[in-house]
Amino acid sequence: MRLPLLQGGLVVVGLLGGACWLAKRPSAGEVVFEPRSQILEPAPLCPWRQPEADLHRFFPGATRWQSEIRVLSGQLLELRRRLGRDPQPEELALQVHRVFRNSEELGAVLVRCVHGEYGAIEIVLAIDPQGTVVGLELQRQREPAAIAAALTSPDWLGAFRGLRATDFTAAAPSLPAVPAQARSSADAIADGVRSLLILHQTAQAGATDGAPIHQQR
Repeated sequence: MRLPLLQGGLVVVGLLGGACWLAKRPSAGEVVFEPRSQILEPAPLCPWRQPEADLHRFFPGATRWQSEIRVLSGQLLELRRRLGRDPQPEELALQVHRVFRNSEELGAVLVRCVHGEYGAIEIVLAIDPQGTVVGLELQRQREPAAIAAALTSPDWLGAFRGLRATDFTAAAPSLPAVPAQARSSADAIADGVRSLLILHQTAQAGATDGAPIHQQR
């Protein structure tokens, strides 16, 4: 009799253990706590949506372009000093679309997404080899018609032409006035242009120090 009793006891213990395991196992709808990742993932790079049209507009005679990603994580302190703030994670990798006429470099196109009053605004900035602005366009924006008209005005966009990174170091350059409701988005665009010029100039200086460059063809 002792053996059957022992076997029966083992079965009961097994059933109780299984019940406890099922009780502790999370159900399909139960949220289980997981520690938050400490890895900062940069936002995706803003795409250059109309390269052919932009090249014709900014660099007549251009025959090709070559995209590079300049890694700026090694110049964090310099960026912090020049920007006057901590760089955003996505600012530590700058995509530069270098523009050529055959073997002659005509300049570069830089693309960035900024936060407007009514959503994302994608800016396309064209610069010459010395880092001077030759043109600015908004490739996407969600502003109401009145604000969009002010921000896409040739007079307002054209006011950026000729500016360099050093023009933003002391006082902001003088830009045409915009309606009050457009001021917030206009400031975001101006700050985006300033940041791109500083990032590009820092990347150019760092390139001579062996900063990593990833080429894309």
